[in-house]
Amino acid sequence: MEKKSIRRWAFASFFVFFIAFYCSRHWFQLLLIQGDSMQPAYRHLQLVVLDKRGREYTYGDVVAFGCSGLHAVLVKRIAAVPGDSVQIRDGTLFVNHRKSRIYPEEGVFSYAGEASAEIVLSGREYFVIGDNVGVSRDSRYEEVGLVEGHCILGYVLNVGECFRKVLNC
Repeated sequence: MEKKSIRRWAFASFFVFFIAFYCSRHWFQLLLIQGDSMQPAYRHLQLVVLDKRGREYTYGDVVAFGCSGLHAVLVKRIAAVPGDSVQIRDGTLFVNHRKSRIYPEEGVFSYAGEASAEIVLSGREYFVIGDNVGVSRDSRYEEVGLVEGHCILGYVLNVGECFRKVLNC
């Protein structure tokens, strides 16, 4: 009788582990924010959920992506999408020759970096910026650059937002 209960327990444990692994690999994954580049939206050491259920990304989406130049996973906000032109002039971000709707404030960007000259994004490239532009390493920097769509791991949700979406509230 005891062997039967051990087998049931082992099977149940394996099943739960398999489901958790599958969900983490393909649907949702917990992610710990490290650093201040996304403040005030996300804080250092805040736990968020990464929605990995493939979708099209657009302006304002916060995404996690693999950055080979920094050997890290970064979390940033999409400021421009494939086909857009991007430039930072006089501290202001312009997308398609208009002030960005995501970062409309004038004179915010003290460093333009790669975006000091106009950049035209190709078919799967995104221009990303951290909300805390003064400390963020993002598409303005050569080591991050433009983010290829295949490098995006998923859409970032804070835990409360995730529960609302799952429960359709």
